[in-house]
This record gives sequence, structure tokens and C-alpha cells, in this order.
Amino acid sequence: MTLFQRYMFRQLLWPFLASMLALSGLALLTQSLSNLDLIADRGDTALAFFLITLLAMPQVVALLLPVAAFIACAIALNRMVGDSELIVGAAAGMNRRQRLTPVLRLAAYIVLANLVINLFIQPASFRQMRELLYEIRTDIAASFMREGEFIQLGDSVTFYVRDIGDDGVMNQVFIEDGRGTASSAYAASRGVIAQTERGPVMLLENGVLTQVDEAGVLSRLSFDRYEFALTAFVDSSAAFVFKDSDKFLPELLEPSASDIARARGASELYAEGHYRLSSPLYNLAFALIAAAAFFAVEHRRTGYTRYVLIAGASALILRLTGFAVQAAASSDASLNPVQYGLPLAACTIAIGLIIAPALKRRGGGNTLRTAPA
Repeated sequence: MTLFQRYMFRQLLWPFLASMLALSGLALLTQSLSNLDLIADRGDTALAFFLITLLAMPQVVALLLPVAAFIACAIALNRMVGDSELIVGAAAGMNRRQRLTPVLRLAAYIVLANLVINLFIQPASFRQMRELLYEIRTDIAASFMREGEFIQLGDSVTFYVRDIGDDGVMNQVFIEDGRGTASSAYAASRGVIAQTERGPVMLLENGVLTQVDEAGVLSRLSFDRYEFALTAFVDSSAAFVFKDSDKFLPELLEPSASDIARARGASELYAEGHYRLSSPLYNLAFALIAAAAFFAVEHRRTGYTRYVLIAGASALILRLTGFAVQAAASSDASLNPVQYGLPLAACTIAIGLIIAPALKRRGGGNTLRTAPA
């Protein structure tokens, strides 16, 4: 790169980094608010809350990259046009392609970063997040056990624990179970929650089972060890399965039979896989659309606000259309090529608008009324 191109690249880079920092901070705040129930309802630690919020960020960052690219190009180019720096570059003999090269270079770096996030970082982080969420949602003690409180589940079962040790051992456990025709009460000196093939159970030690049968006969039974099933109190929606967003690209483009059955068809997996590959192209499209707002119009001393707004609206419509195409491709795999064609078509149109003034000048147009950039 020439000295001017390196300077222009730095002018583009710093607004991009600042935009990403601001947008990521806002997204992090929004994401954290949606996860507050982990602390409020389940009593989990702030560390688990922070980890889940952090692990969800790669997908959000990937969505924000094109927006940051557009903002960076709009801010940098607007300042450079206002200070006549692009005009100085043109007067020094730099053609339109040379002045556009820093924009393309920044966009190419962002495309690569987005591709790495989509193919490697996002699925890896989402798998970790899914495992952590599963542990939290199936943690019976964290879900409803409270030291020194009678916790009622539904209308028939009541739990009481005097205290819970750091190792998860519960002391002085009392359970009243009124389900069915018989009423039972369990009192044990110790209790530990464990996972078995049948689901989670509470292992009660050194206790007494008091039961009243249908005839009203009271019976008492001492036990050294008893397993009280907790399956009925586990969130049934917390089954541990990897979603489409958790899978790596080979798992999406070459899915197994079980993955296809879980995803309600192969088209849904194919659509996600092609989205991972095609969505980074929106970074290039957004950067070129922003550049077209300055390069494709006449030099205006009054500013380019109107053209930037038009470019921003065009970029928004483009991205929303891309989401719609992805959703449609989930049920019709033949639409997957459109996921690539849409951003590439936008790039082609933007490049056409950018080079149009130069073509007019070569055709004998008025050079004074074309964009100097």
C-alpha cells in the first residue's frame, strides 16, 4: 500500500473498532438482561451468569460486524471528503480503484474474521453454553432447595432441608409426598442428589419412611439408604441436545439421520450451513454500499447525509431480505444459492455505481460534476 492508502486504512480501522466496541457493549448488556433469571430464579452464581452471557456473544458479534463496517466507512469517508483528502489523493494521480483499495482491504479482513467466528468460534462457544445451561437447569438443589425453608412443588410434594454443605450434601432432609392414593413422609439425616440411568434421584441415608395407605393404616419403615426419584421435577425442556447453531459446518452439510430427524428435515441444516458461509459476504456488501454513497455521486459541499441515509436504508433492506431468504431456504434447499447471490449482487451493484462516474468521464461526460473520490 502507498502512504496515502495506509493512512486511509487507519482512518477506516479506528471507527470500525470503536463501533464494534460500542455495539458489542450494548449487545452484552441486552444479552445479560435476558439471562438474569439464572440468578433470580435459580440462585446461580454471578460467574455462571457471566460465562453464559460471554459464550453467547460470538453469534451477536458476527451479526454486528457488517453494521460496524458500514458505520466505519461512512464516518471515515465523510471526514476525508469534508477535509478534501480524497480530492488530494486524486490530484496526486491515484485512480478510483487505488482510493477504494483500503475500503476493500478492511472489508476483506472483516469477512475473514466473520468466517472464523461462524465456522469455529460460534459452534464451540455455543456447545459450551449448552452444556452449562443443561447443568444449571438440571441442578435440582439450585432449582428449588433452600436452606431452612419448606419448598412446595405443586399441590402434593413438599421439601425441607436444614442446611446444604459446600460439597452438596444436605443435612436433615424432610419430604412429604402426597401424590397418588397413599401419603408418604421421608425423614433422613443426609441426602445427596445423583444422576442415574432413570434420571436424577435423591439418595437418602439413615432415615424413616412413614406412610399412610388407602385404608388409613399408618406404617413406619427405617432405612439405611433410599432413592427418591426427582425426574418429575426436572425441566423437561432441558434435554441435552445440540441445536443447529451449535453444530460445526460438516455436521450441517453432511448431517446424520438423527440430526435430520431432530431438525425436522435436512433443508433446515443445509440452510444454516450455507448461511454460515454466505453471511460474511454482507461485510463486503455493506462496506461497498457505504463507499458508493461518496464515490458514486457528485462532489457536494453541503454534505452527503442524504446519500448515507439512502445507503443505510438499502443495507438494512438487504440484510432483512437475507434473513428472509435463509428462513425460506430452511424449507426449500433450492434457495440456498440465493443466500450467496444476494450479497454478491449487492456488491456488483455498488461497484457499478462507484465506477459509473469514471465511465461517464471516459465517454466525454463533464468531469467537474463527477465525484472526485
